[in-house]
Amino acid sequence: MKKTIALADNCIDVYYKLDRYYLTGNSIDFALNYKDLGGDVTEMTILGNDVFALALEERLKERGIPLRVLKRADRPTGMATMDIVDGDKKHLRFEGNAMEEIALSPEDLEFIKGFDIVYSERWAKMGRYIARLKQPGQIWVYDFSKRLEQESNDELLPYLDYAFFSYEADNGYIRDFMKKTREKGAGCVVAMLGEAGSLAYDGSEFFKMNAETVPVVNTVGAGDSYIAAFTYGLSLGEDIPACMLRGKERATKIIQQFNPYF
Repeated sequence: MKKTIALADNCIDVYYKLDRYYLTGNSIDFALNYKDLGGDVTEMTILGNDVFALALEERLKERGIPLRVLKRADRPTGMATMDIVDGDKKHLRFEGNAMEEIALSPEDLEFIKGFDIVYSERWAKMGRYIARLKQPGQIWVYDFSKRLEQESNDELLPYLDYAFFSYEADNGYIRDFMKKTREKGAGCVVAMLGEAGSLAYDGSEFFKMNAETVPVVNTVGAGDSYIAAFTYGLSLGEDIPACMLRGKERATKIIQQFNPYF
């Protein structure tokens, strides 16, 4: 089984109106979904100075996910104030974030080199390291979310095997964007399109996966769970359509519940 590492963000989502919260963050949602699917995954992150950091340690331990702590920052865990409108997530405010202090030591970099698959997202700030970090044969998966046109994306793309973006429709803009992104060096570009399903481009053809119509409770975790399942398919050597189907099936289940993982 291929060894996967997820880095690096963690936070909490708080729904004051509903009196509910959960531990989350792109890499946390990825790791918990990936592990639940049967994958071998390690989490690498910074921990804050509050009870939520302790809770995260315990949650990962319960799920059998090894944790490499980059730093224990004297800052609170990042907290997003959330709301749900017709099942769709709404970010109202974000405050307090230990992740702002993230940096990787030489030992951390060597640790990452030992994994077959690396999942990352913006809080890991991998632009500083990726050129000297990626190993031959190592698969890099990166979630850009809705940040399609940021100039800083270009320093990462030549090193990525799978670049994921979030958008809302299958149209000329996104297909043109995916082609341009592929030309910048990404191996395969995947657009997660919500109700419009998902779209992948490998440089020669587009692959389309339609979404399933189901009752939606909360859209938080839809993208993270899709990427986790897609990546799990990669770990098994599956092709792009098979990985897309895994992503669709996982995300379809996640949006029918409140939390972004099981």
